[in-house]
Parts: sequence; C-alpha cells; structure tokens
Amino acid sequence: MAHEAQSRRTLGSLLVLLTGSLIWASCGGNGDAFAGGLSLGSREVQVALGAHHRVKAPVEKRLRFEGTTKRLYLHRLRHRRWCAQFPYPRRFGFVWNWNDRAGEGIIKEAETKQKYLVIRDEIGACQYNHKTLACAEMVEFFATDEVDEVAGLPLAKNVTGPMGGYTKTSNEYLNMMRRAGMPKHWQDDFKQYHHQEGEWWLWGRWRNGLKHNTFKPPEMLAKTDPRYKTDEDE
Repeated sequence: MAHEAQSRRTLGSLLVLLTGSLIWASCGGNGDAFAGGLSLGSREVQVALGAHHRVKAPVEKRLRFEGTTKRLYLHRLRHRRWCAQFPYPRRFGFVWNWNDRAGEGIIKEAETKQKYLVIRDEIGACQYNHKTLACAEMVEFFATDEVDEVAGLPLAKNVTGPMGGYTKTSNEYLNMMRRAGMPKHWQDDFKQYHHQEGEWWLWGRWRNGLKHNTFKPPEMLAKTDPRYKTDEDE
C-alpha cells in the first residue's frame, strides 16, 4: 500500500510538471506571462493589455515609409518630383555667413564643401517679409553653374529649408522684432525697427548711448543703408 501511494504521488508530480511545460510553451517562454497566469504570446493580446514596450513593428513595415509617417513620406515624394523639373541638382548645405546689409551670404555644400553665393531674392521659403538666413543652419538649394563675377562663386538658387521647409531667420533680425513686440508671420516691416549693429551694447557707456541709440527715420538711414531705400529711390 505504501509503495502504491508513492507511485501515485510520483505520477501526479510528473503530470503537474508536464502541464506546466505546456503552459510555458503556449506563453512563448515569457516568464512574466507565466507568473501572471495569462498568455501574452500573440500580438493582439499584448496590444490589448497595453504591453506596447514589448510590441515591435515588422521590419517591412518600419521601412515602408522610410522611418517616418505616411503624410511626411508623401510630402517628400512631392518635393522630389518638384525638384526633378529643374535642370540643376538639388543639394544640402549649411549657411557659412550672412551679410544682412549687403543682402547676400555664402552656403557651403555638405558633401563637396563647395561654396555658393546666395542673395536675398533667392530665399524661396521664409516666414518673414525681410528674408535673412541664420548662420550654421541647414538649407536646401539648387547648385547652379552660374558664377558671380564679383564674388567668383557659383550661385545658389531657390534656397529653402530641408525638404522645402521654411528657412530660419538670423538672430539679429529676430532680436529687432522681439524689441518691437514680435510681429506675426509675414507682417514684419524692417523699416519700422531700430537696427542695432556693431558693438551697440557699448553705446550707453562709451558713446553717450542716449543720444546715439535714438530711433532715426528711414529717410535718414536710407542714405547709408540700402535696406531702408524705397522702390522710388532705387
């Protein structure tokens, strides 16, 4: 009788181990799922339980839209088709410098390190009426073979942000607009802002700043600064 009882206990233990192994296999070998008593092997169950940190999208789905959303992917396709309509190649680069008084700057291409000359009229996408470029910002442009006679550099045309986005504005012009109350997009007027250039922070201490820091009318500034000139003066 004692031997028969021991055999039954041994058989019961084997059945318990076999049942546990089957449950473990059905859970996909997940220790947390086995301890919780629920099977998280299927993707639907994981999403239903909010286990998003364990859910990974398939490789073919991650590469479908180049790692971005469908809306941005379609925007890139439209932008590429638009660029293909022009004879010049579309390149990426960085703003090397920007001279706001002259209305021109230099862009350095990211790959070949070639420098291109850009003028204010060739800034294609800007959120302000007075178009400027911020130093070191990334831009996109058409690399032309037209060489400027004065600068001796090829011209960069239709300068925009990456993928046709808006360009950034220079810090000097942003500070001018902030002191005037920061107008909305496309509602700025450069002639109404007090332009401070050079070491203007020393005016009040060394150059009697209360006298030199007063606002001058655009008619007076137009004599030395071409940015204040009107169409009639030109």
